[in-house]
Amino acid sequence: MKKILNTLLLTLAIIGMASCSDNGEGEYIVTNSIKIVSQTVSDMAVKASEGTIVVQAPTQINATASSDWFTTSVSGNIITVKTTDNTGIDYRSGKVVIKSGNDVAEIAVIQKGTIISIDAKDQSLDDAKKTIEIPYYSNVDLKCVASESWITCKAEDGILTLSIDENTTGHIREGYVFYEAGELKDSINIRQCDLEKDLLGKMLFVYYDAKSKDYATLNTEFVKATNAEGATSFALVLSDLGFTIPVSYDSATNTIQFKAGQFAGTYQNYNIITVLYDANTGNMTTDDKFGMKGSFYYDNDDQATYLEFENDGTWDEGEATSLILYAFDAENKPVGSLATFHFPYLMK
Repeated sequence: MKKILNTLLLTLAIIGMASCSDNGEGEYIVTNSIKIVSQTVSDMAVKASEGTIVVQAPTQINATASSDWFTTSVSGNIITVKTTDNTGIDYRSGKVVIKSGNDVAEIAVIQKGTIISIDAKDQSLDDAKKTIEIPYYSNVDLKCVASESWITCKAEDGILTLSIDENTTGHIREGYVFYEAGELKDSINIRQCDLEKDLLGKMLFVYYDAKSKDYATLNTEFVKATNAEGATSFALVLSDLGFTIPVSYDSATNTIQFKAGQFAGTYQNYNIITVLYDANTGNMTTDDKFGMKGSFYYDNDDQATYLEFENDGTWDEGEATSLILYAFDAENKPVGSLATFHFPYLMK
């Protein structure tokens, strides 16, 4: 009986030792001797800045950076982290690897991305001197530069200020303000134009003549009229031919547009109507939902103002390349073309 009891106690002791070994407790637990006391690197500014990591360790420490956009240096138990500017819009992250003897610890370094909010629209102005203030928000410096001497710009205290001199050139002019914040780069187009002084009046209507196989010109006037009700209308008067083409004018873009199916005058007993023509396909139309348009611009080399008429995007197939003055009789039956103007443009 005593022998059986001793055997039972021995068996229980062996089971107890196996249980302790399986739990991995006691003298087998390994602890890291590096303790992080404090850190200021988890929400670093978008601009280049410094943060610190204070550690507690039994032996000398060293620290290395996992990315090239920040550096580390060690002085005693303090690690200094220095970042570069983050010009991207996204947060970026890396880590500092800290070693002390055989122990290793890692701390995440997180830097904010660029934020920019600005409602910068192209400016279509008259010829008067003007100052424009555009609010913006950015967590990095906003920089700006003007393309022309008559424009100055300044970004300060959340306001982008544009100063535009009076336009005394006698013609339309335009320039740009280029601005950037971090990786964001954009521009503002500034156009100065006074309808009365810079555009209305005598011009040349230039077109390609298929018969002579060369460009030809017609004396033309861009005119404005106001009726008794105060409504304003515009037209191109082809002085050499005695016809008037009704047009619309958009002052915001300095754009002229004319439509098919417009009455341009009479010749003998015929009504002259505008017809749009595609020189590539031979298609033509008098439907007034189709048109041609162009915007005025000034060419510094030629010292002349131009407007090139192009298809306005309403053509079903192909494109409107040409204007035809077409004769119709009193019963509105087509008689034939009086004049055809391929690839027309204006010059002043």
